[in-house]
Amino acid sequence: MNLREIKTLIAAGETVISVVAPVRERLTILSLLHKELTSQLKLPMYLWNLGQGQQFKSVNYNEHDERVVIEEGFEFGECNQSTPGQRMIAALKFFREVTHAGIFVLENLPACIQGIDGNELKSLLINTYSELTANESSKVLILLVTDEIELPSTLSGLIETLELPLPTSDEIAELILSYLPTLTGKLLDTQEVAALTTAAAGLTKEDIKAGLRQAIAKRVNCVPLLGSKLRVASAPEALNAAQSDQEQETEIVRSRSVRLAQSLLNYKINRFASFNLNFVPEPNVYDFGGLDNLRQFIQDAKRDFAPEARAANIPLPKGCLLVGPPGTGKTLAANVSARELGFPLVSADTGAVAAGGATYLKRLLTRVEACAPILLYFDELDKLFTANTISGEESGSQQILGTLLTWLQDKRSAVFVVATLNRLDALPPELTRVGRFDEIFYVGFPTAIERKQIITLHASRFDERYHCVDSPLSEAQWRILLGKTVNCTGAELARMVEKAARKLFHQSLPIQIGLHELLVEREAMVPLYVRDTDRILAIENRARYVAQPAAIEDTSIYAPPITTFWGEI
Repeated sequence: MNLREIKTLIAAGETVISVVAPVRERLTILSLLHKELTSQLKLPMYLWNLGQGQQFKSVNYNEHDERVVIEEGFEFGECNQSTPGQRMIAALKFFREVTHAGIFVLENLPACIQGIDGNELKSLLINTYSELTANESSKVLILLVTDEIELPSTLSGLIETLELPLPTSDEIAELILSYLPTLTGKLLDTQEVAALTTAAAGLTKEDIKAGLRQAIAKRVNCVPLLGSKLRVASAPEALNAAQSDQEQETEIVRSRSVRLAQSLLNYKINRFASFNLNFVPEPNVYDFGGLDNLRQFIQDAKRDFAPEARAANIPLPKGCLLVGPPGTGKTLAANVSARELGFPLVSADTGAVAAGGATYLKRLLTRVEACAPILLYFDELDKLFTANTISGEESGSQQILGTLLTWLQDKRSAVFVVATLNRLDALPPELTRVGRFDEIFYVGFPTAIERKQIITLHASRFDERYHCVDSPLSEAQWRILLGKTVNCTGAELARMVEKAARKLFHQSLPIQIGLHELLVEREAMVPLYVRDTDRILAIENRARYVAQPAAIEDTSIYAPPITTFWGEI
């Protein structure tokens, strides 16, 4: 629930409420609580955390400079207990006994609840909730959780949890308009605000302020001032000079805006990395060969994101699953898809999701949605749903699954999800049913014409002749090479070309990659299909009747002849 609903909860009789927010937003939360509650309910606010010992401090808000002021409050007696849990228990017991009406904020609950007195602390919170509710108390207890960890299940079903939402684009623009001039002394134009708003999407308000301060500190917006004229110019010259100066000034402002937005974007990339999210504003990847069905799907999705599709009530695309053996180009296809859609790409670490659980996934999805339109990429999605040998299921995986299913079903934002995996049977059936993803594609071993496209694509990076319409290899040579590379993955073909180019370079020879050089590297390679045939065939067979092929049928002159029991057709 949104934090701004806290007054509604208190009016409804909820007197113990949990508030979850990033630690950098701690003062923002305190100021918001003070403005929303203290002035409305006419109640003082007090704060306790582990760093304050046995003292509740008074919290006030200075409206003149818009900052939180934490002052001396009152002691609640001696406490010789050393563990964090026991110290919070002492603070809670004092809260229950005190007769003062007010808003009491307690921090550090997750740290305090980890220990031998965790169960006692949980019980004390349950008893506190029951007593406050039954007696219609004028005291309100706020549990401020700044490490973004949810309450234990025994408490989460009882205590309402509120979150500080990420700022909307309008709120970001308003923040930039009011805050940045205090750092630069310059007013902003509409284009500057729009560029900075886009760069700041997905950050909290305090993160945005920190990013702007760092950008200014790096002097990204400092440019030399225009020099004055030394001679007296004629009227036409003066007019031309004024126009030239105005154009230069406009260019300086534009350049400053671009650099400032780029600096803020770099800050966001680093912040996202701290959350195990890899944010790529513009995927810089080369094209992939083949996969024409997938290409067409992406082009159709691009049209479905257009405003005309909204006017026609076409639903927003959800995304697709890419299943297939390792090295067949699934990750590359996801990056190229982002480029084709014109979206930034954010890659989620499935290991971090598995470790952080449903709570981390919720935070991740909230942050990603704030950056929309965007492509969200999950690599090796099947690793999130590894079954337990005892129960066959893991509670953590089930919570992650429930969060992901709900989000995919209810998603109304322009987030296009691409997830890759090797084993389709590892996914729960609920995740592959119609309505979760738009399509499931099987990305298998490239066909003959796709192998030709992949080899040409990579060879052209080293040998200019492959850019020409007339390939340096004849049709007969292509047939030989394609026959030798059956069941080679795209990654293996790329590696084959790169090794051929590197060997020529090491021998100080012109990098002209021919059939001989490619066949030498092919013979030196043991493809994945040869090394692990059984598992590769199992991956293909399990996906055959569930997924549609990412590639169209090969009808080129290089396609192998169709054979039957009686021979070729």
